[in-house]
Amino acid sequence: MNTSRKIVALCTVLAFGSNSLAQTLPGETPPAGPDGQQAEGKFVWGILIKLAAPYVLDYFSHWVKRRMAAGHDNRPSMGKMESNSHFASIVNLYNYMTGKGGGEFSAAAPPNVGSGAPVTELQTGNNGENYQGVNITLIGVDANAQVSEFRTVADGFTTGERFKLRILSTYEALVVLGNITPKGVQRQIYPPDHQQAVLIPAGKEILLPLNSGDYLQFTGDSGRDQLTFTVRDPRTLQTGHVSRAQVFRRDEVYGSNFVQEVMPGQYPMISEAIGIEHK
Repeated sequence: MNTSRKIVALCTVLAFGSNSLAQTLPGETPPAGPDGQQAEGKFVWGILIKLAAPYVLDYFSHWVKRRMAAGHDNRPSMGKMESNSHFASIVNLYNYMTGKGGGEFSAAAPPNVGSGAPVTELQTGNNGENYQGVNITLIGVDANAQVSEFRTVADGFTTGERFKLRILSTYEALVVLGNITPKGVQRQIYPPDHQQAVLIPAGKEILLPLNSGDYLQFTGDSGRDQLTFTVRDPRTLQTGHVSRAQVFRRDEVYGSNFVQEVMPGQYPMISEAIGIEHK
């Protein structure tokens, strides 16, 4: 049986029904190498990280925990997590598009996340790191506007549940959220104007929607609904500057990590779709 679709507080709301991720994050004790010696440090994405092996997703996981864990308890309040909202803003895309005139354009992009794991080791140099990453966490919100659950993008969500999306990126990014309905209709839901995006800083946890009283909530037609997100470096809006490398994902206890390799002169764009089967 179909139910009418509705938008709650600017958008549509979503949630993922699986194991709770709201728990204390692991400590940052540097692991020892195979010979028992302390791992060598590497200055990556603005933080000194020590690991025994130069695996990209391991480095990124440590970076995320360093950025997320400070001051967080088992059930961080919405107010605490929303305190970074003033670092982000809704911007017009034409400010970043050169040579495009006043035509129609959007920051959204098709999903580019694949299976497997990165092969090339993480490297740093004059051009910066050869990988960039994004952490995405789904945060369930209860009737009292408090955190009910943290989830990965793999956990799914339930019809009618309210949630926010927490985004933590190694790079300054333009972010848009979209929806693909069970009937295949695509639209941008946040910001609702497809020629706008949310500009977020590097290294800061940002909750979307930005306003404290706004949430995402999906209700509607029976069938498969999808939430989409695109997190792109503003420079990818210039022709030829977007990385076409596959994006790799690994789900952790605190959310989902995504990394993409970037070549000199190219910049990251990470896009994914999250599904729900309405009953």
